[in-house]
Amino acid sequence: MPQDRILALVVIAYLSVLIVLGLIMSRRVASASDFLVAGKKLGLPLTTATLAAVQLGAGVILGGSAMAAEYGTWPGAWYGIGCGGGLILAGLLVASRMRRQGGYVPLDFFASVYGERKWVRVWGWVSNIPSLLGIFVAQLMAAGSIMTIFGFGYTPGIVLVAVTIGVYSAVGGMWSVVTVDLVQLGTILLGIPLVAGVALFRAGGPGILGDVLSTPFIPTGMGSRAIFLIVPFLLSISVSYDAFMRYQSSRSEAVAKWGCIFAGLIVIGLSLCVGVIGTVGRSLFPGIGHQEVLPHTVGALLHPVAAGLVVSALLAAVMSSSNCLLISLSGCFTRDLYNKVFHPEVELDELKHTKSLSRVVIVASVTAGILIASKAGGILDTIIIFNYPYMGSMLVPLLGGVLFPRATVPGAVAAILVGGAIGVGSFLAGVPGRMHGLFNVDLGLLIAYSASALVLVSVSLLTHREGAPSGNSP
Repeated sequence: MPQDRILALVVIAYLSVLIVLGLIMSRRVASASDFLVAGKKLGLPLTTATLAAVQLGAGVILGGSAMAAEYGTWPGAWYGIGCGGGLILAGLLVASRMRRQGGYVPLDFFASVYGERKWVRVWGWVSNIPSLLGIFVAQLMAAGSIMTIFGFGYTPGIVLVAVTIGVYSAVGGMWSVVTVDLVQLGTILLGIPLVAGVALFRAGGPGILGDVLSTPFIPTGMGSRAIFLIVPFLLSISVSYDAFMRYQSSRSEAVAKWGCIFAGLIVIGLSLCVGVIGTVGRSLFPGIGHQEVLPHTVGALLHPVAAGLVVSALLAAVMSSSNCLLISLSGCFTRDLYNKVFHPEVELDELKHTKSLSRVVIVASVTAGILIASKAGGILDTIIIFNYPYMGSMLVPLLGGVLFPRATVPGAVAAILVGGAIGVGSFLAGVPGRMHGLFNVDLGLLIAYSASALVLVSVSLLTHREGAPSGNSP
């Protein structure tokens, strides 16, 4: 049987299994809490798996291998180091506190610290939807590329993957997502190290690993690029929608904490494997473009059945991030907008049509993602640039609610305004339009975080001395 036929059968079987798992887990969804945060019942294995899976997407696997092929092993691991390091920092610093505080989405924590403010909910919704949808589109772009390996067309591949993700996410919510994430993480843990090991063996054996890792961590002239790929997620993972909703899905503070730490270690380990694949693959196949090194290495070195497993792992990486984003989009619409802006007097589980709205949001997001996936640019840039408005404005106030006991409401508001203005400006400078290219946006989030933190601390200290209530006060 031709290799492309074998690969196509593998992927069809894999996608079918995921849909069946989603349908099975849908039986556990009886309320909005079950749909959005799995009833707060996840143990350590599922919590770890879903936290790792949401980060192991197109950026870490495909973007990382391309970076490694072009610049060396360590640059290829930068993005994974940022994501994995961000999970570890979240576990050490904030996950337990945020789980104890309760809620569904990050702005619930903001409300518990600084008080409920509708304009913050509206801004969070307006700024976060492009961020989540932009990352979702980037994952679908990667899915389309991967599906061409299986013999599908780019656009039909996007449609098939997006519909599969949409079906199991819509029917089972967080329960379906975390169960599928466990399967997908297992596939990734089998596939990616396998390719790295085979590539090393073909290039000369484990003895060359030292040479592979000898690339400078930050090659000359790439300092701002390293910051662009490491810092945003090193700092922002802890207060992202996907991570926060998984803190709340865990059954205890300890599970949230250790799930983050273990997941971070998994992400960093796999990102190093990806860096090795990119570097060694480029040396084995010097005529291949850096974007194609990973899929070409898989096809050239592995038996068709093993190649099917590994390419399924690539697809699993994309899908695991995509389904998490759909649940985050659902939470942003149902909790921030529908519940807290339009029906603040009603508890989420008592609010009518919440589950139905969540499912409509997922279907609409899938549809929008399919329509625009072919128009975006590079995967890594697409993922990061859409984070600028939301993270630039909200990261420092949210972290300040945990780490800075003297944070005040005026300080938080000032931090949102300053960080948000810089984040929006950097976003506009990084996308096509009149402001595109006006300045180097690689440092945009770092500048936004720094300015927002300076404003939060200085305004909070001033207003605290004037007798204003602390944001951390009960």
